[in-house]
Amino acid sequence: MKKLITGVLLVALCCVPLIAQAGIPRAPSAAVVEAPGGQLVASAPVADSVGGTRDYATREAAAPQLGQFEGGGGGIYIGTGVLVVVLVVVLVIVLLR
Repeated sequence: MKKLITGVLLVALCCVPLIAQAGIPRAPSAAVVEAPGGQLVASAPVADSVGGTRDYATREAAAPQLGQFEGGGGGIYIGTGVLVVVLVVVLVIVLLR
């Protein structure tokens, strides 16, 4: 009986995202239907980087202690996906005992 309940629970948990995405498709918006047929515009050329280099050199000269920075102060980040997987594993272990 516990295996049946565990199976039903796992199927229900796996189908939650599918149920959340289910919906009635709506008609396409007017912007999609009536798109104008024009030419594509090319992007503007990038500004000269010589001025940017001068600005960077000025900022670097103003704060030389920033050159001594060393990273490594990161932490461990656990996303919600990992938490859901751990929760499902714990539920399976608890229900199968």
